[in-house]
Amino acid sequence: MTTTPPGWYDDGHGAMRWWDGAQWTEHVAQPDAETDAGAPTEADIVAASEAGAVPGATALELDPAAAAAYGVPSPAGVPDYQAYAAAGEPAPLAEAAPEAGAAAAAGAPIDAAAQPAYQDPYAATGLPPAGYPANGAGGFTAATERRKSKLWILWVVLGVVLLGIVIAAAIVIPLLFMSMATSGGSADSEDERAAVAAVELYDDAWQDADCEAFTTSTTDQFRADSGFGDCDSFVTEAELFDENFDDYEVAIDEVATNEDGTITVTTTESFLSPLDEEGNPADEPVPGATVYHYTVVAVGDEWAIDGLTYE
Repeated sequence: MTTTPPGWYDDGHGAMRWWDGAQWTEHVAQPDAETDAGAPTEADIVAASEAGAVPGATALELDPAAAAAYGVPSPAGVPDYQAYAAAGEPAPLAEAAPEAGAAAAAGAPIDAAAQPAYQDPYAATGLPPAGYPANGAGGFTAATERRKSKLWILWVVLGVVLLGIVIAAAIVIPLLFMSMATSGGSADSEDERAAVAAVELYDDAWQDADCEAFTTSTTDQFRADSGFGDCDSFVTEAELFDENFDDYEVAIDEVATNEDGTITVTTTESFLSPLDEEGNPADEPVPGATVYHYTVVAVGDEWAIDGLTYE
């Protein structure tokens, strides 16, 4: 017995219902006014199915698959599924197997074994189905992606800090040693600083043969006791001093204020001498040093040396 091919048919209630070849389905479509008059009713389809007759023209008119096989456009009231076929999807039955489409239009049974195997439209392109996240994307990749370490920033900062410490130490430490060598003692008051200034002026007077500096830095009693009552005698002795001593340096060791109001300034004065310990000329300059104790007193508003001893 020949069965009615699948297609859209009038179900007798004013609607187009899909006939799957064996029974009615739940798929319903509203037909156009033009197709209502010529469309077979449910009773016609059942009668034709029992009698073995196929309403070929009507089925061809309403069946989109059969209509596509013969190049006939789909009816106006039936959705045209061919228009919605996306690029890369499997071809319709009529294009994939013309024989099967013709057989369906003629009402002949279709051999399932002769149908082409299902082709995955995305297998040939190598792309994932639409809406599926691409490889390497999504939260999993972000969670497992290797994060770059910023530890190198810490090492750079530490390196800069350590370099700054080394540079500061290289500058400050030598300055501290120089300060200790040139001023081992410290003057705590204005009077003590004035007493130290008098001692430094006195040493400059000897190295420069400056009689004015010598007079300013000493008292009259000191000049009389030392035998330098006039400038000529001092200048002569100072020039001889300059010839016998080189690289003369004065370091302040201690500054102390005494109970009687005087101030004692202790110095270590180093030099190079062309004479040896016996007073004979040496092949090379001989280094030497002497510790002096200056007694400085106030003379009016100034301070001047009034006594001198050495070790």
